[in-house]
Amino acid sequence: MKIQYALLGSLILLTGCAGSYPEKVVAKGPLICDASDVCPNLSARWNQETRDGFKLTADIDNATKYDIKQLVFIVDGQPYTYSTINPTVYKEVNGSINSANSIYVPRSFLNSFRNAKEVELKLVTDQGDIVRPILGADGQKSSAYLTFLKGYTETAEK
Repeated sequence: MKIQYALLGSLILLTGCAGSYPEKVVAKGPLICDASDVCPNLSARWNQETRDGFKLTADIDNATKYDIKQLVFIVDGQPYTYSTINPTVYKEVNGSINSANSIYVPRSFLNSFRNAKEVELKLVTDQGDIVRPILGADGQKSSAYLTFLKGYTETAEK
């Protein structure tokens, strides 16, 4: 009887996990910031199963908590506004607070980065807006931009 319960429990556990799709981190990096700036990191996760878009996560390491409400990408002057999908998550790391939140964007959205001349990210937070370049008008490329291009190219080939 115990074996039957164990098998039933395993089946329920496996059935519950069947709907969760693996996500692959394809890009992560900081934006273009001065040393005194609050400098967010941006990461992209690609859903291996549905292949329909990216989960982008912005996180800030600072002594202050930031409630991240929206991510606005400004691509060559055109704003693309995305509201966050969940409440901001906070973790204390080495005396600093990591504030993180995510959005979903369609796969085609990152395609607009490839031909852009200038890309900025505006994080709308309870502490005010944080605007940082991803791709500067002078051609300076953040490591987030370079890894996004690499990650987009890798997923486009699949």
